[in-house]
Amino acid sequence: MQTKLKDIFLFKNLCDDTLDRISEFTVPVKLLKDNILFYEGDESEYLYLLSKGIVKLYKTASNDKEIVMKYFHGNELIAEVANFDNIPYPATAQAFTDSEVLKIDFKKLKEVIYSDPELSFVIQASLIKKIRNLEKIVFMHVVLDSKERIAKYLCEYTEDFFNTKNIIVAEILNISPETLSRMLRVFKNEGLIDSKAKTVDKKRLELLFS
Repeated sequence: MQTKLKDIFLFKNLCDDTLDRISEFTVPVKLLKDNILFYEGDESEYLYLLSKGIVKLYKTASNDKEIVMKYFHGNELIAEVANFDNIPYPATAQAFTDSEVLKIDFKKLKEVIYSDPELSFVIQASLIKKIRNLEKIVFMHVVLDSKERIAKYLCEYTEDFFNTKNIIVAEILNISPETLSRMLRVFKNEGLIDSKAKTVDKKRLELLFS
């Protein structure tokens, strides 16, 4: 478990003694596509760290329509604000692809946080990063057009892109599969994507949305 924790950005610089303490109350959980991690309104007893896959966070409107709030990718905390605010989870988390998470007893983790200034600082930095990510989400879906949105996703989530079906990527980006396929053909013809090598030309792609 200590090896898995070291692969997570939140814990990678912690000493072995602290990692051993956290390992004692951390459990790896595998989720199949569409499995529910937690429901809206559940008590936030656990802090969830996504180590692999994509998890969708959504609320259900009065007409039973899903309102997607965010798609989480590997090495992200899922809805951790609920843990720190000591409130129920504000939305439902569902595996969008086969995924793996680390389930951490948050009450016990708080004891470690209080005794480890370095971990406390990293947690604060993570929360600040989450605020910036929310700003990026608004920017992506309100300011950028579909071409710019695709380019940005390719730069930020290259590995996920090559391991995820196009229809799923289209849903994440809130565009039609046809639009995605058309733009990917353009990018491939321009040498921005190499599907065989599973690489992208980030420098040139960044010019499309920066």
